[in-house]
Amino acid sequence: MRLYHYIAHKFWGPFFFALGIFTTLVVLGDIFEKLKNLSNGTTTVWDLLTYSACTFPNWLTTIMPVACLLGAISVISEMIANGEWTACVAGGFAPKDLFKPIIVCILGVVGITMLVQEFIVPSLNLKADEIYYTRIKPSAGFNPNVENDVVIKISPTQMLYAKAVDISKGVMQHVSFDTYNDNWDISSQLIAQEMTWDPQAKHWLLKDGIERTFLSDMDTTEESFQEKVAPFTTAPNRMAVSKAEDKLLSVRDLTTKINFYRHSGLAHYAAETNRQAKLATPFVTVIMCLLGMPFAISTRRKSKILNIILSLVIAFAFWWLISMSTSIGQNGYINPFLAGWGPVFLFGAAVFFEFRWMKL
Repeated sequence: MRLYHYIAHKFWGPFFFALGIFTTLVVLGDIFEKLKNLSNGTTTVWDLLTYSACTFPNWLTTIMPVACLLGAISVISEMIANGEWTACVAGGFAPKDLFKPIIVCILGVVGITMLVQEFIVPSLNLKADEIYYTRIKPSAGFNPNVENDVVIKISPTQMLYAKAVDISKGVMQHVSFDTYNDNWDISSQLIAQEMTWDPQAKHWLLKDGIERTFLSDMDTTEESFQEKVAPFTTAPNRMAVSKAEDKLLSVRDLTTKINFYRHSGLAHYAAETNRQAKLATPFVTVIMCLLGMPFAISTRRKSKILNIILSLVIAFAFWWLISMSTSIGQNGYINPFLAGWGPVFLFGAAVFFEFRWMKL
C-alpha cells in the first residue's frame, strides 16, 4: 500500500507541470491572437483578461488528457531510470500492479474534468461569447438568449414559425402556426405579434393576432383576437433553440435538445453524436494513457523531451481519429453511437493486444 501511495504521489508533479505548460501556451496564444482588437475603440485589456478567464476551464479540460498521459509516462520512465521499476518487479510486483495507482489518479482527474465540463464550462462559455460579441468584436443586436427565424414541426401537419425566440424569458415574437391538410395545402393559420409562456396555466398564450381559415384557393376568413391559447404545449425548459454550439453544451442540455428535436421531427444526429462523444470522454483519457504507458517501459533512460514527444504523438493520433469520427457522425454518414464510441473501441482493442504482446 505504501508503494502505491509513493507511485501516486510521483504522478502529480509531471501532471501539473504538463498542465501548466500546455495551458499557458494555449491561453497566451489565444490572448495574443485577440490583441489586434485593442485598436477597435471598445476592447480593453480587462476585456481580454476576462474573456481568457472564462475560456480557461474549457482549455483546461481539453488539455487534461495530454497532461494525464505525460504524467503517467513520466512516472514510469523515472522509476525505470532510477532502478525502482526493476526492484519492484524483482520483489514480485507485476507491471500491471504498478499501473494501478497511476490509473486511480487518472480516474480522479477524469471525474473532476467531467464535473467541470457538465456544470462550469457551459455557463462560462456563454459569458465568454457575450464578452467577445459585445466588447472584443462587437456585433449589432447580439443577444445570446435570442434565436432568430425558428421553425418547429409540432405535429405531422402543423408547423410553427417564429421570427425571434427568447427561451430564457419564455417569449416568441412574430409567430405563425400553419396547419396543412393531407395534400399539404394550407388549411388554417394563426398569426400573432407575440407568444408568451404562462407558468401557472402551463400553456403558451398568443397576443394581438389573427386566425385565418382557408376555405378555398380564393376564399379565406379572418378573425382578430387579443389573446388566445396556442396549440403548442412544450414548456420553454424542454425546448432547445440556443445559439450555443453542441460541443459546448452539457450532456443534460444535449439530452434536452435531442428530445426536443425528436419530438419536433427534426434531424438530431449531430447533437446525438456530440452527446455520445462526451459520454465516451472518460474512457478516451484512460485508454489513451493505457496505450502510452507500456511504451515508457522500453525507455531505459530518463528523458522528459522524449516523454513529451511520445505523449503528443499518441494524443494527436487519438484526437485526429475522434475528430474524423465525430465529423462523419455529425453529417449523418454513420450511426452517432458508433461515431462517439468507435475510437474508444478501436484503441481499446489496440491496448488489449499491446498488453498481450508485451506480456503485461
